[in-house]
Amino acid sequence: MRDAAVGHMLVSVGALSALFALLAVFDQSWELVYLWLGIGLLAQAWECLLPAHAHALTFVIDAAPDGLPDRSISMSVVTFLHSVFVPVVAMLHAGFLDGVAGVIVAILILLAAQYRLAYSGWAANRHSFMGFPSSWGVLVFYFHAFDATAVAAILMIGLGMILGLLPIAWPHPLRSERWPTLTRAVTAVWLIAAAATLWLGLPATALAKTIFLAAAAYGMALAVLMAREQTPSAGPQV
Repeated sequence: MRDAAVGHMLVSVGALSALFALLAVFDQSWELVYLWLGIGLLAQAWECLLPAHAHALTFVIDAAPDGLPDRSISMSVVTFLHSVFVPVVAMLHAGFLDGVAGVIVAILILLAAQYRLAYSGWAANRHSFMGFPSSWGVLVFYFHAFDATAVAAILMIGLGMILGLLPIAWPHPLRSERWPTLTRAVTAVWLIAAAATLWLGLPATALAKTIFLAAAAYGMALAVLMAREQTPSAGPQV
């Protein structure tokens, strides 16, 4: 019961962080937006670290529907809010998605994320995520950190939508089965660089940009390596 209570507390933290991040978007206080999104992302990461029986208990309490066997419906909704919905609103208000075309792209992002959520629940297992759920907030943070142009933003958004629909398992930054110590170290350095960027103000310094690019390249390479190491199933899944 204690682990289940912690799980629900983390759900509440995620919901509140999404609300405060959305309010900051309307004020265009971008450092505050990413601070709240970061808090929500950390709450999501720690919720995934809870023991399996805690997930099972919150699953029963929340009466989760089919398609979400490993996580509570509450956390899945909160994850969608602070990992997809709020970042999409941020891209609209920041001008990275502009005009009618921008609104259409925003709708497509939301629909693609809903598709992935409906068919896989985003969770491949306790060590990785399916699709591109948690990275929209990171992506829009990169736009501001690198002071991206509208063209560069559109290209990266299109790539993110494609990656979101592909059945790629992205390693959990705290639970990766492949090179776990190195992955945690890269995550820690990334978080320090992100925190320093928010403290100093956007856009990021040259050193922080180098760290962000290196961490992104590492994450992509690790996901590709894990995908290549997966063996085909010997028979139908039950």
